Amino acid sequence: MATTEIVILDALQELLEDEFKEFKWHLSNSGTKDNSIPRGKLENVNRHDLVTLMVQQYKSSDAGKIAVRVLKKINQNELADELKKKLLEVPDDVAAEGGASSGAAAAKNSTARVNVSINSSSGGTVKAPVIHGGVFNGPMNFS
Repeated sequence: MATTEIVILDALQELLEDEFKEFKWHLSNSGTKDNSIPRGKLENVNRHDLVTLMVQQYKSSDAGKIAVRVLKKINQNELADELKKKLLEVPDDVAAEGGASSGAAAAKNSTARVNVSINSSSGGTVKAPVIHGGVFNGPMNFS
């Protein structure tokens, strides 16, 4: 089973050396100091180490999204679309990063995880369970 890290690495393996260099440049010039990876950490980094740095900096759940965004910035649109598609097939990072719990103290001390996936692909109505209180980590979309 693929992980976010493996899927990102596979995409980076498709880049030529100049494209990889430009990819790293965009990571160090993302616009804010809090969000970018320092140039010194990227200087002689290989593809494997870059994926590790991205996951450390952005967490696994956001590293893939950022990789897709940077690939588009360097005009690797097909590769970005392919990566985005593969990331959707990766099991939810919510389970790997802590899931949901019923309170802040439980979130720190508990290893219980909750994974819920509810979809409506043809414009139908989805009746979802009520979410009440607690601490929620990871991606959540409501519309």
